[in-house]
Amino acid sequence: MVQTEAAMEAYNAMWAGLVPASDITWMILIVIVSISALYMARRFITKF
Repeated sequence: MVQTEAAMEAYNAMWAGLVPASDITWMILIVIVSISALYMARRFITKF
């Protein structure tokens, strides 16, 4: 799924007032959520 430059600018403008450096913060958030999901899945599997 390729996003256009205009879509990225609109998305960054939406978060610019709430989060500083919003152009990279959403990528960092995705990485943190995915790492925590992998950790939780690993913990769930080791219980069996």
